[in-house]
Amino acid sequence: MTRPLSLGADAVLALIPHRRPFVFLDGVEGFARAPKPTLSGHKQISVNEPVFAGHFPGMSLWPGVYTVEGMGQTINALLVVLAIIEGFEARGLTEDDALAALRNIDARQRMGRRRLSELERELLEGLGSPAERVGLAGALDVKLIEPVYAGCTLRYRVTLDRALGSARRFAVEATVDGRPVARGAMTSALPLATPT
Repeated sequence: MTRPLSLGADAVLALIPHRRPFVFLDGVEGFARAPKPTLSGHKQISVNEPVFAGHFPGMSLWPGVYTVEGMGQTINALLVVLAIIEGFEARGLTEDDALAALRNIDARQRMGRRRLSELERELLEGLGSPAERVGLAGALDVKLIEPVYAGCTLRYRVTLDRALGSARRFAVEATVDGRPVARGAMTSALPLATPT
């Protein structure tokens, strides 16, 4: 069962290597580790997005490839969250400790909260720069179901279905107002790179 995990843009930028204007995940909404690792997030589609200057003349149509990329970035964030949890547990801490540390790097939630402990900072910094953590999609089987327009909130849900060696297969879905706009599967060809 997915539980709330509200992380905003600052936390997302700490998790994934992408930077504006190519960040298609604005925030994280929920996480579940069991029965299968799942992460949900969102992207608010603003009419001010640079892509709308040329796509589509006279119609603010969000490119389908950006929806697919947003689901891929959500997968990347899921893999990093799992790596952070495993790092905390290797040091005798819990999943809840890891999620609390993630919440504390989010500027929206940092106000009035405690600072990161030295151990939390060490474990989070141990992952290295987000640019050093890259996932690579090796196979896509995603269908675009409905168009997405400016003014919508695009919600992503990604679930790790299978892991075999360095390959990971994810069920992915994107929705707007509860209606699916894209769904399918994405398979990573390379494991998430972490510093040695």
